[in-house]
Amino acid sequence: MKLRTLLANLEYQCIQGNSDIEITSVVNDSRKAEKGSLFLCIHGAVSDGHDYAGQVAEQGACALVVERPVQVPEYVTVI
Repeated sequence: MKLRTLLANLEYQCIQGNSDIEITSVVNDSRKAEKGSLFLCIHGAVSDGHDYAGQVAEQGACALVVERPVQVPEYVTVI
C-alpha cells in the first residue's frame, strides 16, 4: 500500500523524501523492521524508538513517523 494512502486522513508533514512509496509493513519494534517497512518511532517507558532510526534504515525501513528530528539517509522518507 502507498504511504500516502495510509496517511490519507491524517495531518502530517513530509520532512524528507516523499509519500508516494510502497509500504509492506508497519512496525514499532526495531527488530521487526525490514525492507519496505514503515517504522513508528515511539517514545516508550523503557526505550525511545527514535534511537533506532539509523538501525531500521539499515534494515531496509523506507519510511519513519517521528516526533523529533532523526538522522537517516536521504532515501528514507521521514514523516
